Amino acid sequence: MALTVAYRALRSRRKFVNMPEVKKQLEQVLEREVKPELIKRFERVTVNWEHKVDFRGRKFVNTKRIMVRIFAAGPNKKIWRYVSLGTRPHTIKATRAPFLVFNTGGPGSYKPKTKPVGKFGGPGIVVGGSTVRARKVKHPGSKARQFEKAIRADYKREYSRVMENAFRRIIRRL
Repeated sequence: MALTVAYRALRSRRKFVNMPEVKKQLEQVLEREVKPELIKRFERVTVNWEHKVDFRGRKFVNTKRIMVRIFAAGPNKKIWRYVSLGTRPHTIKATRAPFLVFNTGGPGSYKPKTKPVGKFGGPGIVVGGSTVRARKVKHPGSKARQFEKAIRADYKREYSRVMENAFRRIIRRL
């Protein structure tokens, strides 16, 4: 997930701008304000998940872009990718036990905790299902939930405000 914002050239009354100092101050703003807020928004999506996902962030500041990239980390990062990016139809085989055991009520019986384009808060249960045992099943795949897209759209305005204020503070100090 990456948020990128472009700004016009900075001008000051002084002849020279101390670019390393500007970069340092922008990195501090990204580290103190932007990154924690984005991580909090990502964690809010997984608040009721059984397998918690850790999130980390990296900041990039150079002449071409100012960006924070948030990514899933830890042992459950694959689960985040499967849910957020979706999966293709695939076969699941029993490997650690003789049978797969799960509840199903047929197509459309599962009510997910999340829906495409970042809507979350559902029950995550099978409605009217029964227990099934099988050596292998053909999973139909899942639609991408696109959490990053929803978080980006939700945070874009606030991000612009934070960055504009940071630029104003930096220009005042020049």
